[in-house]
Amino acid sequence: MGDARRTLADYFELVDVAQDRLNGTNATDSRLRRITKHAVPVRFRGTARMLVTDAITPIQRRKARRIQQEPPALRLHLGSGGQPKSGWLNVDLAGDPVELVWDLAHGVPFEDARVDAIFHEHLLEHIPLRAGAGLLDECYRVLRPGGILRVGVPDAGALLESYTGDGTYIGALHPDRPTRMLALQELFYWHRHTTMFDEETLALLFRAAGFPEPSRRSFGESDLDSAPDTERRRAETLYMEARKPLA
Repeated sequence: MGDARRTLADYFELVDVAQDRLNGTNATDSRLRRITKHAVPVRFRGTARMLVTDAITPIQRRKARRIQQEPPALRLHLGSGGQPKSGWLNVDLAGDPVELVWDLAHGVPFEDARVDAIFHEHLLEHIPLRAGAGLLDECYRVLRPGGILRVGVPDAGALLESYTGDGTYIGALHPDRPTRMLALQELFYWHRHTTMFDEETLALLFRAAGFPEPSRRSFGESDLDSAPDTERRRAETLYMEARKPLA
């Protein structure tokens, strides 16, 4: 019993350290986000971001209308968080380093067939499945014919295969956990994760939105001139890409 209690106590300490790291500031935080993290308790941060975002929604809607009239190709990075991409219009809630502050629960604030490409990475797992399907519907709506949608999500299929297999993949992502299940639970339930995807399920959402031929892609493999994938997410991510039909 003593060894088991020590093992569990060590794990709880590891969890506490990890949670403190998640709630603290990091190198990718904008100056505004760092100030907010210091000033606003963790339990109020999400609410504060939503309140600010809602307050400036009319201003940001007008900004989106202006942006879509500009001549350069319009490429959206939705749910960009602390990982903005150069050459993309980064979109997320207030407090992140973005060009457009927007709550995607209100859809994508552009007219039909105005966008050349859309990318989002580690976004869908944070929203309920029905809302995720609705977001892909919105992506389809605003894309021009021939436009590209690229999506990255945690690879739940690989996680489950590892859990029932030799455990190497799970162990590489979350080492030093006393059991595979504890590591798996972190990957499924931490970070406010709500919905998890394997290749089959993600492809279903693509097809339901109107993309007839979604294809799984490797990290960096894309029909885009340069894949915007985030290096630190390479090992854990399932990428899928599709074009909106020309007709």
